[in-house]
Amino acid sequence: MTNDELDNRLIGINIAYYRKLKKYTQMQLAQKTNISLSYMAKIESGLVTGCVSLPVLYKISKILEVSLDKLVNKN
Repeated sequence: MTNDELDNRLIGINIAYYRKLKKYTQMQLAQKTNISLSYMAKIESGLVTGCVSLPVLYKISKILEVSLDKLVNKN
């Protein structure tokens, strides 16, 4: 696994964790973020090609009310 793949996997795990704490479904978070459900599923599973864009990560962090560093770092 490459570092990007590991980073994407960690980001996906963190987003899923904080999403579940807020009791949002993937669909609800995708709608609030203005992205497709399939893209949200790819983000959470770490299957995004390349990196998740900063604007998308920023929107997700605001919706979930967590800092960006909590989404991108090992907690």
